[in-house]
Amino acid sequence: MKLKKKVILQVLEHSGVSLSLQQIRHRMGLKKQQHAKLKALLNHLILKGKLSREQNKFAISTKKSSHLQKSANVRKRHFREKEIAASGTIGNFSRTHRGYGFVNTGDGRDVFISEKNQHGAMDGDLVEVALFRSQRLGSTKGEIIRIVEREPKYFIARLVRGKQLTLAMPISEMSGLKPLIILPENDLEEAKSGTLVSGMVIEPPFKSKELYGELLKVMPVQTVDELAFDLILTENGIAADFSEDALKEAEQFSQQVRFRADSGRTDLRSLDFVTIDGSDARDFDDAVFVQKNESGTYQLFVSIADVAHYVRPENAIDREAYARGTSTYFPTHAIPMLPEVLSNHLCSLRPKVNRLTLTCEMEIDEKGELLNYSIYESMIRSRARLNYDDVADFMEGRMNPIQNKKVLAALETMAQLFPILSKKRYKRGSINFSFAETKADLNENREVIGFHKEYQSVSMQLIEQFMLEANETVARHCHEHKLPSLYRVHEKPDMNKLEKLQNTFWFFGVGVKTSQLRDPRKINSVLDAIKDHPNRDQIQVLFLKSMALACYRTTNQGHFGLAAEHYTHFTSPIRRYPDLIVHRALKSKLEADRIGKGFRKVAIEPEVAEHLSRLERRAELAERQSIDLIKVIFMESYLGQNLQAQVISTSPAGVSIELTDLCVECFLPLEVFNNDYYHYDDVRLILTGRHSNHVIQTGTLLKVQVLRTDRINRKIEFQLEDWLEDKVA
Repeated sequence: MKLKKKVILQVLEHSGVSLSLQQIRHRMGLKKQQHAKLKALLNHLILKGKLSREQNKFAISTKKSSHLQKSANVRKRHFREKEIAASGTIGNFSRTHRGYGFVNTGDGRDVFISEKNQHGAMDGDLVEVALFRSQRLGSTKGEIIRIVEREPKYFIARLVRGKQLTLAMPISEMSGLKPLIILPENDLEEAKSGTLVSGMVIEPPFKSKELYGELLKVMPVQTVDELAFDLILTENGIAADFSEDALKEAEQFSQQVRFRADSGRTDLRSLDFVTIDGSDARDFDDAVFVQKNESGTYQLFVSIADVAHYVRPENAIDREAYARGTSTYFPTHAIPMLPEVLSNHLCSLRPKVNRLTLTCEMEIDEKGELLNYSIYESMIRSRARLNYDDVADFMEGRMNPIQNKKVLAALETMAQLFPILSKKRYKRGSINFSFAETKADLNENREVIGFHKEYQSVSMQLIEQFMLEANETVARHCHEHKLPSLYRVHEKPDMNKLEKLQNTFWFFGVGVKTSQLRDPRKINSVLDAIKDHPNRDQIQVLFLKSMALACYRTTNQGHFGLAAEHYTHFTSPIRRYPDLIVHRALKSKLEADRIGKGFRKVAIEPEVAEHLSRLERRAELAERQSIDLIKVIFMESYLGQNLQAQVISTSPAGVSIELTDLCVECFLPLEVFNNDYYHYDDVRLILTGRHSNHVIQTGTLLKVQVLRTDRINRKIEFQLEDWLEDKVA
């Protein structure tokens, strides 16, 4: 039987019942090597609304759908939530590498779940949780009583074949997975005992407390370095390679971009647009230009790559982009959302070449208020590819290599508009957190040779203000015209967490009411009051943790952190799928207006927003894990050495330290401090020895020895050698 979508549908129609992937493969008489292609076709049929999936079984869908409406498996989960909402609290479970975890219930609560109360739940699962009575203010604990739906979970494991049983032994203890049973129908015949394999967790064919897995492929022979990185991709379900269909589709686009007068596009090639990005950036979504009008107002042009012109709904590139949700950025390289032909070339706003764009043009007065705007399809020709460092040098009066007079004139006008917009947002209440970001230093071979701290430069802030203005304007436009779009939503902080945080502020001498901490106009004054405090960074982190996570929604609900009534993501369609959805909505309205027909609105279902929010969090987790990995690799050359460290934050599980000479942040679990039993004070943010009254707090200096590094588990183990600063409570 040939491997075609039509044949798959016939097999499922004739069966009359739902079938697993293995059952479909066996009924079609397919070889093991065709497993991956069959799986891809099944996923495509789900996206097209022709199949539905529940757990690991596939069936003919009773209702057509698409990934921009409702996928069957997500719809079923939505209904299940409604059915059980009255009997329990539902949320997504996230497990930490220390064993315990949290359930985010969506109402501002993070329910703490100890390891013994997880009952087989894995990171990302949708679970039902029973809440315990709170032991103290702001603390919510619970026990998982049911796994509502498994999040797809992938692993890399060493295969162990016994006489009666085949097991996959996960190589990473960080995954939280115990050994998985591999049944014959889920096995790979070519995989020998002792080899490394990748696979996914599946539901057992019968009720069982054991974990079952399906093998996907035999891992190639790799260095430990390569394997450690592949582990991050595998466990997070991130595909490094594009399908042949997507790559062929991308290669078909012409690399010549010519202006057509009948296209309906506005020709902006006479304007002095520039792109301003990091020196290592490879794709350029946005270009900007500002001119001052005779009336004294400013005309701000933000032109964004018109990805939607190339990536059409339901084509091969689109399906892969939706499955990825976002590009994933690692310190040494990136895994793009779109094939390189588009992301680094045809859609990238490179200098001195024609590029198709979508422009948001805004007139702004001397107070930063938007007077009028227009959104239209356009073509630009960027004058220069500038980097943040050079533009910051220009703005702060230092020597810089920028010579083009037109570009310098455009930068001068941008520099005039920037503080106007910045002041407007600060006055409105946009929260002004200030953190230094740790950056990796790379050599010419993209190897990490060190780390440094970097605050946001004035040029980064300039571009951020222009992007914020465009995002708000587009969001307001979508809301007022009722376009089927996505919004970036950030809800108000949870009151319980704020009450706990209020006590910390009071202890550090900052009198503040919880009502102030829920008013974005007053938060900046609170942050200003602690700007010189040694615990400033830790308090800012606690403040961030008290807030809800920003996410995507299909309805406009405002953005608390930005004090914005309307907000969306419009400016990065090369690397974010939500921006592509927004572009499609705008272009559909423009096309309807151009031809004089009514605008056909196809609603975006809430499950799409949920899917993209989840993929964003997945990418962020993978990025954090990759940073942990390169720290481990870097620290291997310091094994056995004694290093000075400073405590930068405290927690019930231990302390975060910075190795002062290396600018490397690491974690020391409480077990390292074996001279006493330490109790954590979550108001004073200190650890105190029960018997010695010895205090560990932000600023405490230590001498530590690097004992062991582990690339697979991304761990660095230390031994405490000496207290360089000894304090007693």
